[in-house]
Amino acid sequence: MQNPENHNGFIGIREIARLAGVSTATVSRVINTPDKTSPKVRERVEELIKEYNYIPNQTIKNVFSKTSNSIAIFIYDMDNPFFITLIKELNQICLDNKYTLLIMDTENQPEREKDYLEYCISNRCAGIILTEGLNYDIFEPYKNQIPIVSMDRRTKGLYSTVRSNNREMIHKIIDYLYNLNHRKIGFIGSGKKFDSIESRFRGYKEALGNKNLQIRNEYIYLPDKNGLDFETGQTALGYFMSLSEPPTAIVCSCDLVALGVINEAAIKNIRIPDTFSLVGFDGVLNKIHYPQITTVKQNIPVLAKELFELAVNPPEVPVVRTIEATFIHGYTCMQIDAT
Repeated sequence: MQNPENHNGFIGIREIARLAGVSTATVSRVINTPDKTSPKVRERVEELIKEYNYIPNQTIKNVFSKTSNSIAIFIYDMDNPFFITLIKELNQICLDNKYTLLIMDTENQPEREKDYLEYCISNRCAGIILTEGLNYDIFEPYKNQIPIVSMDRRTKGLYSTVRSNNREMIHKIIDYLYNLNHRKIGFIGSGKKFDSIESRFRGYKEALGNKNLQIRNEYIYLPDKNGLDFETGQTALGYFMSLSEPPTAIVCSCDLVALGVINEAAIKNIRIPDTFSLVGFDGVLNKIHYPQITTVKQNIPVLAKELFELAVNPPEVPVVRTIEATFIHGYTCMQIDAT
């Protein structure tokens, strides 16, 4: 058999076509729509592809297809271990199903999200997964061009949504702390109205009301900035400790905030849970911090699976799927004397 001209480098579609005695369009049909080629031609081209380890140029392949085999995920905070864990789960699912996961680090900036969105459209992505963020209007004009599924982002019902049972789990946290005799319970939220944090905040206020506990404004810490980070936990601790009557328990909007509280407490020689009890949310720090933080563990493998399925097999009508989380009894809470 005749060798291709660049056999020592990457072999291209033209070389495969020349060796097979067919056009490049025929080779493309064998790759993209093999049922539209004759068995004889298909067998000859496939043998050459296998012999020379030909890998189709994905950009060119996309031109001949309405969609590619790539899925994009828009990530608000690449420093948050929750999102890193979600990316790892999604990436494995994509690999298992012969998809490529594209990671879009948006930092919640509308212009970056718009640029990434245009990239996804031009490259015919099979679907987009939106995680935490405040923007949704920029995606609306494209809702019929590309499947979009969200996680913890308001979508006005335009797209399918996957989320954890945030409010219900905050109720469980308050029940747990209440049974440990805590009546002065603080909350660290976000300066931005992120959907998941708003849901957890509502759960906090509802649960206090159910226990006939006063919702004290001084026990609610909402930073000026986004607030879902390590620094928020650090500054929140200083704020709570400055109160004449600090809370005996603090509920954090996410584990990363809880870690900031713990580290700042260590610097100030404040013992947890001796001084106050602490609860996080996400359940992603068990390999990073010991002793284990009392927290809510989101079921990230199931969240990732549902997000993938809704992206590649979008339903005709948007759906909402709520995934059960699990309360984790760690070592950052303790019972106090009843008052």
